[in-house]
Amino acid sequence: MTQPDLFPAPAPQPLHRLFFALWPDDALRAQAAGVAAELRRRHGNDGRLLNPRRYHLTLRFLGDFPGELPASALAGARAAGDAVRAPAFELVLDRAGSFGRNRSIPWWLGCAPDHAALQALWRRLGEALAQRRLRDASGHRTLAPHLTVVRDARRALPETPIVPLHWRVDRFVLVHSELGQRNAYTLLGEWPLG
Repeated sequence: MTQPDLFPAPAPQPLHRLFFALWPDDALRAQAAGVAAELRRRHGNDGRLLNPRRYHLTLRFLGDFPGELPASALAGARAAGDAVRAPAFELVLDRAGSFGRNRSIPWWLGCAPDHAALQALWRRLGEALAQRRLRDASGHRTLAPHLTVVRDARRALPETPIVPLHWRVDRFVLVHSELGQRNAYTLLGEWPLG
């Protein structure tokens, strides 16, 4: 007969992730999924293809929050989104690659890092966040535009040209993810460009 646990471990607290992103439409998601599957087939990767519903291009990462998502962070993020004015633009995803890690390597689809309109949107969003005393918690001083399509690859993918995918960017969004649960993304705000 087993004894009841007199001191059960506390239930893990949910971890809330908050970030601004570009959000592809369904047609671009389908095209990107096809490119990802072909890259995986050609390069013999045993990594995990991401569900296309999770595809996004992160603009600003606001952090991970244990327990509850702070109302002040959410209000500040929404106010920052309201303050940003930028034109719509086109991105061309024309290359694939990976980030250099020893394990759990992510593969991505990306574009030229010096895309003027994308960089301007990234800067304006950063300025709007700073005015509200919020910061980009990623620690990155530059934007490396990418859309992650494979996780947990064992091998790096050298930068590889792909068939160009044309993306009409006409909005940006605020995304919430509760890690450790469904890992589903919930859009908490959306701002048009143009």
